[in-house]
Amino acid sequence: MSLRENVVWFFTFFLLLHLPHKLTSENPCIYKLNGKGVIDLTSVGRIDGTPGWKRITPEKTDGHVYSYNPCHSFTETACIDVAGCQVYATDEKVAYSLGPQSSVQWKTTSGQDIPTLVYISDEKRSLSVDLRCLNSGESDKLEVHGHDLVTGLYTMTLSSKCACWDGCKDSSKPKGLSGGSLVIILFMVLVVIYLVAFMSYNKFRRQATGINIFPHRTFWTSLLGYSVDGVIFVFRKVTCKSIGYNTVP
Repeated sequence: MSLRENVVWFFTFFLLLHLPHKLTSENPCIYKLNGKGVIDLTSVGRIDGTPGWKRITPEKTDGHVYSYNPCHSFTETACIDVAGCQVYATDEKVAYSLGPQSSVQWKTTSGQDIPTLVYISDEKRSLSVDLRCLNSGESDKLEVHGHDLVTGLYTMTLSSKCACWDGCKDSSKPKGLSGGSLVIILFMVLVVIYLVAFMSYNKFRRQATGINIFPHRTFWTSLLGYSVDGVIFVFRKVTCKSIGYNTVP
């Protein structure tokens, strides 16, 4: 295997290992704003696949009941993995999604201190959930206002201390290892496996001794040299010092 192929293999492996972590989206129930703080609704929603508020009757009776859960998806009758669900009051088998968690958007308007959660459904329905800050000690509650037959917009108000700026800013801190820590641990384990496997092969199969038992020794030595040259090249470019740079063979 040529040096160029080794370099390509190494960086391909590195990207495959790290991309899943890098592409992970932020929790849809956390909103950060400089100068204000954090609104974190993670602890408000249920995590067992059921809604935090189930079959709530709207202020204006329309023959339906509504369920909602921030942060985590739930399933109820025909609503699969949703944030909100509209269920026909006399026939629970008739239900419509009000949008999945993945569709959430944080909306703010001029003069509005706290943002609004907006979910979009494929069924031409959208759900708007206004947030209201409660004093510590008051119970969370959900008010279902109803919907607009023309626009298909459903409106609710979620009241919670977690809807206040920094009201529950520590609720989403991981209780165990973070995703980044797990990626680093996995990477180190793979490095150890790589070294042990190839060093054993070189020693017992190829009868290599000394420094020659290290796998792909020429590649790693060259890579280190190229890395140093690259750092020097970038440094001199930044400091406006002219320098030539040879193409990697």
